[in-house]
Amino acid sequence: MNRLNFFQNRPKAQKIDVRAYLERIHLDQEGPSFKYLKKLQKAHLQKIPFENLDIHYNTKIILDYQKVFYKVVIKKRGGFCYELNGLFYHLLYHLGFECFLISCKVWNKEKGEFGKPFDHMAIVVVIDEEKWLVDVGFGEGLISPLKIVVGISQMDYTKYWKIETDPDENLILKESTDSVHYWSKLLFTLEERQLIQFIEMCDFHQSSPDSPFTQKKLITKLTDSGRVTLTDRVLKINEMGITEETPILHEDDFLSKLEHHFDISYQQLTPVGK
Repeated sequence: MNRLNFFQNRPKAQKIDVRAYLERIHLDQEGPSFKYLKKLQKAHLQKIPFENLDIHYNTKIILDYQKVFYKVVIKKRGGFCYELNGLFYHLLYHLGFECFLISCKVWNKEKGEFGKPFDHMAIVVVIDEEKWLVDVGFGEGLISPLKIVVGISQMDYTKYWKIETDPDENLILKESTDSVHYWSKLLFTLEERQLIQFIEMCDFHQSSPDSPFTQKKLITKLTDSGRVTLTDRVLKINEMGITEETPILHEDDFLSKLEHHFDISYQQLTPVGK
């Protein structure tokens, strides 16, 4: 399989600092293995939040992974799928994993259909000739790598996942809480994609009123006992399956809870490099 290497395609770009990245997610470096991949994915989800705050604080998101690295690793921020999965791909590649990027369409509940191509970026990792779906950029999604095999229910901590096919042989990722009733999440293929192909949809999602990311501020991350999620409307803290909600009263209240629960200050929301 041809392994993408965007650093070769863009010779002026420098290799990311793997050690700094691993320090950001509190892990040591190991050789590529499924066990280590699982540790990397969960640690990433616990230490680096999914968030769209740049969109609401007037900072354009550019898919330059030196800038994304600076934002996520050095400034200790988060990002959305194109940033997080793209950056995580670079980490996996430089750790020696065989991996590549794929395009996904996201299921739209309101419209009852899948979205556009390149609506979401995810990663496929190949270990011992088995393919695994890896995603650290969907918010409340997969916690562990999911084996890409059709028709088998797989448990991922508290949820069940299954991959099915449509008449065109596209793969459909479905989610369940009871392993009986499933609903669609993503539609994808195993076609290898390049970074440049995601730029148009990245721009769409940070500028269009039709994008869910322009509708409200959102930041969320996995915790040891559940998940914490903050929007400009509500703070949700889930612990052991029980969710407590607290209304957000105003901008100062949002910023206070942002710093308390995610350790992100208003100063960290200023444009990258300033």
